[in-house]
Amino acid sequence: MSILRTDKVHIYILLIAIVGMLTAYYHSTGLTPRLFGFSPYSDILIFYDEAVEPGLPYIDKLIEYPVITGLFIHAAGVLGKTYGGYYLFNSFFLIAFAILATYLLYRSIDNKDKRALFVYWVFAPSMFFFLIYNWDMLAIIFVVIAFYLIRQNKAAYSASFLSLGFCAKLYPVFYLLPLLLTRSIKQWPKIIVVFVLVALAINGYFMLSNFDGWSHFITFNSQRSPNPDSIWAVVNTLVPSLSNTQINILSLVIFLSLSLVAVWKCRHDSVIKLCFILTLIFLISNKVFSPQYLMWLLPFYVLLDMKKKGLFYALELVNLIVFFTITRHYTNSSETVLLNTCHVFVVIRHVLLVYMLYYLLRRPSHIIYETDKNV
Repeated sequence: MSILRTDKVHIYILLIAIVGMLTAYYHSTGLTPRLFGFSPYSDILIFYDEAVEPGLPYIDKLIEYPVITGLFIHAAGVLGKTYGGYYLFNSFFLIAFAILATYLLYRSIDNKDKRALFVYWVFAPSMFFFLIYNWDMLAIIFVVIAFYLIRQNKAAYSASFLSLGFCAKLYPVFYLLPLLLTRSIKQWPKIIVVFVLVALAINGYFMLSNFDGWSHFITFNSQRSPNPDSIWAVVNTLVPSLSNTQINILSLVIFLSLSLVAVWKCRHDSVIKLCFILTLIFLISNKVFSPQYLMWLLPFYVLLDMKKKGLFYALELVNLIVFFTITRHYTNSSETVLLNTCHVFVVIRHVLLVYMLYYLLRRPSHIIYETDKNV
C-alpha cells in the first residue's frame, strides 16, 4: 500500500518526528552554506542571550513576543542552561507540539482525506525549514486544539485555546469573530468571557507588575519598520515618503476593510474557512511578513483538503526564494541585486496569496469542516 494512502496514525507521527529532528539539525549546524551558499539563521538561536539573562521576562527584561512565548524562551534558557541545552529544549518541545498537532489533525479529518496530512503538513517545505526557526508552533498547537474542540462542538473550550494561542502569537485573536458568528447569540457571552479570562490569567500579573515591560511587544511592533521581505517594504521603495505611522494606519484599514467584506460574504460558511480567510487577509495586509508565517496556513490546507497542490507548492517555493535571498542579503548588504530579487518574489508571493483569497471567496460554501455546525 502506498505510504500516501496509509491510515495508520503512527506513520504520520513518526514522519513528523523525523522531519522535526532533521530541521533541528539543519538549523544547528553549518549545513546551510554547504548546501545552498547561504548563511544559516534561526530566531531561536539568536535569542539565547535574552533567554539566560537574569530576571523575569516583562518584569526585569524586555521580550518582543507575547507572554506565553516569552516565558517559553525564558524557561528554555533557565532549564537548558548552556547554548546547546537551550537549543535542545526548544527543539524537543517544538517537535513534541508538532507531533500532538499531527495527531489531532489526523483525528479531525475523514479517512479519505488523510493524504492531505502528507501533502500539506508532514512534507510541507515550511514544516522543514521553519519548525525549529521561530516559536510559531506554540501558537499553531493551540489553534489546532481549538479547531479540534470545534469539531466536538465545545465552543467555550475552543475559545480558551484560541486565547492561549493569542498569548503566544497575535493572530489567533482574529479567530474569535468567526467562532462567535458560527454560534448562536446566546453562546456569545460565555465564549467572550472565557477568552478574556484566560487572557487575563496569563497576562494579568505582568500587566499589573510592569505595564511598560508587558506592552513592549505592542510598542515594539507598532514602532518597527516593515521588514525588508514584506510587501510594505516594496511599497516603501516606490513611495519613500510613507512614514511608519502611515503604513500602520493603511495596513490596519486594509485589514479591517477586507475582513469585514469577506466575513460578511462568507458569514454562513464554516468557522475554519472564515479563520483561513482572515489569516490570508492578515498576511496580505500586515507590514511584517516573516517567512515562517506560512506555517499558519498549513492546518487549513489539511482540514479543508483544498486540493490546490500546485498553488500550495508554488507559494511555498516562492516563500523559500524570498527567505534565502533576504538571508543572503543580510550577510551581503552591498549586493542590491539580492534585495531587488527578493522584492520581485515578495510581489509574486502576494499575488499568490491574493489568488488564494479570491479562490476561497469565490468557492461555494461546501468548502466546510463537515463537523463544524452552527449550534
